[in-house]
Amino acid sequence: MYGNGHRAIAEYIEKYFKEQDQEFEILAIDLLKYSLPILGTFSQKATDFFLLKFPMGWSFIYDLFDNKLNSSYATKLSLQWFKNKRMRKVITDFDPDLVISTHFYGSSLIDYYNHKGITNSRLITVVTDYETQAMWLRSYKDEDAIVVADKDEVGYLVHKGVERRKIKAIGIPIHPVTHPSFNVEKYIEKLGLSGNRPICLFFGGGGNGGTHSLPYIRKLIKGNLDMDFIYIAGKNQKAKAKVDEWIKIYEADNFKTFGFVNNVPELLQVCDLVVSKPGGAQTTESLYFKKPVIMINCSGGQERANYKYFVKNGYGRMFKTSIGFYKYMKLLSEQPTIIQRMHKNMSKNTNDKAMEKLYKIALDTLKKGRK
Repeated sequence: MYGNGHRAIAEYIEKYFKEQDQEFEILAIDLLKYSLPILGTFSQKATDFFLLKFPMGWSFIYDLFDNKLNSSYATKLSLQWFKNKRMRKVITDFDPDLVISTHFYGSSLIDYYNHKGITNSRLITVVTDYETQAMWLRSYKDEDAIVVADKDEVGYLVHKGVERRKIKAIGIPIHPVTHPSFNVEKYIEKLGLSGNRPICLFFGGGGNGGTHSLPYIRKLIKGNLDMDFIYIAGKNQKAKAKVDEWIKIYEADNFKTFGFVNNVPELLQVCDLVVSKPGGAQTTESLYFKKPVIMINCSGGQERANYKYFVKNGYGRMFKTSIGFYKYMKLLSEQPTIIQRMHKNMSKNTNDKAMEKLYKIALDTLKKGRK
């Protein structure tokens, strides 16, 4: 895993597999922890810069490497970051029978090790966004399965040369778990919300996009809409302080704010709709709970593909300005049947069983033995 979204999906997989009855020995590896310190840190900071400050630049880079030639160069470069002694030791000491990779760097690394005879592991790649960019396809000839978000990806991958039998269009695997005694009505009461109007869960983006969400949330606070809001600032305490200040100034008692939270599944059950960046993990969590997503602050690249998927299927809307966003949120507050219609569209999606299907794919793959 590598990056917040990729890491979140990997953690879901790790937790689910450990909860099953099989006697698996499982090791989760964060590639950044074992990369060459300077190069790995630089790559993460450079990615964060483009995602946050220069989305057009990120889209350019994403599109630049969305072909066979350039993605090959990028893969060769990435291997220099990760195929070091520390990484090799942790993998060879564990000696996996099966690797499930949630980042194309991980897939390329295991494919390289397999070809060199360092490992002889089976390999499953899980694409963590709603589009399979060329970087994900560098190892497809030697992978046992490629898990993608939707059946619409199948034709594209076959056209790229991937064997149809390897393509598993089961959805992005997540498995949020809430406490058995969790009660939605009681939690709404605990939050001090009205309980008789729509509830919007607003992810401000504690990392990328944290300050960029402020114009959007400010318009909602000033607008006094007939809707309740839960604002999650994440680790961005300055953003939370600013929002709290606006709530006090405009006497917006229909807003509740939090910093970093670890109960997102509960909050998703409480709300009626979500405001978020169109990241793969966060939008998939919303889809799992059938909560429409109003998307803002798109960083381009894979997030562009994600929002297009949600808009195309009627799961949400995307807005590039706070003005258009506010007008639509006002419309939703006045006509909540629009929210219900998007919820109905999401209810037709059956990918909430993706994790169970991935587990079965893993078991079937292990039965084949090592490479």
